[in-house]
Amino acid sequence: MWQRKKTAGNQKHRTARRIVKVLTALFLAVCLVSAMNWFIEGDAIWRPDYQKEDLSGIVIKDQLTVDDYNTIFKQTGLGHDAVDKLREEKPGAGRAAAFERYQNDFFAKNDYTCQVYIFIVHDERTVDEEGNLKKSFHIADLRDGDIIITKSTHSFGWRHGHAAIITDAAKGETIEALLLGNPAVLDSTSKWETYTSFIQLRLKNHEEVDAWEIAEYAKKKVLGVPYGLLTGIPVKAPGDIKKTQCAHLVWYPYEHFGYDLDSDGSWLVTPYDITNSDLLEVVQVYGVNPEEIWQ
Repeated sequence: MWQRKKTAGNQKHRTARRIVKVLTALFLAVCLVSAMNWFIEGDAIWRPDYQKEDLSGIVIKDQLTVDDYNTIFKQTGLGHDAVDKLREEKPGAGRAAAFERYQNDFFAKNDYTCQVYIFIVHDERTVDEEGNLKKSFHIADLRDGDIIITKSTHSFGWRHGHAAIITDAAKGETIEALLLGNPAVLDSTSKWETYTSFIQLRLKNHEEVDAWEIAEYAKKKVLGVPYGLLTGIPVKAPGDIKKTQCAHLVWYPYEHFGYDLDSDGSWLVTPYDITNSDLLEVVQVYGVNPEEIWQ
């Protein structure tokens, strides 16, 4: 009897030690992940380290030089197409004020918050003084088929970012793969103006391409497809797509039309890979260095 009690007691002690070890391991894992995420949150938003310039004498010109476009880009985050559109929309005296608005947004020192979006994914957004989400900038030139990317999501210390395609510019409609196991859905561009970073891209030869077709193909083939972490294995571009993820969702319809936007060619397509594609040009950035974008 005494031996049985001793054996039972030893088993209880061993079980207790196992539980303590498991809980300790979980605690250390949580601490490690938190530390890794905290470490990279310092670069959630980039702010210019150079002075604002008076753009009024540049933007009123009838013709802009390459240097003029570069100066405006560094001061506002607006690329060539966005600059031309804004100049067309705002002739005369109102033009300088319109560009100044984007310049002020670009140079503003906004506060931001980092929250757990889902499980391990952290999401960084700009907030007002009360801590409420706020739009920190405005998208200047939106077209069907445009690609929008943010660096403001990260997991385990990896700033993987998020990507989407514009499927209806007039409505501000996007298609996105958001949650593991959940289907790709239609969403809105409104949330993108609250991210701490924003990159808008467009095909360099967009004048020769009906990007509306690419956007429609994305809705036809990818809308409703479940999110899968291992998308790309074993086949990167199957005819009958079974799973996708945010960057793959962008890459897949473009690849169908002959544009491989994966800059490194691996099985895993990431927002970083698309940002660095030679086939794309920058329309607008916010919260990232215009001279580096994402390197």
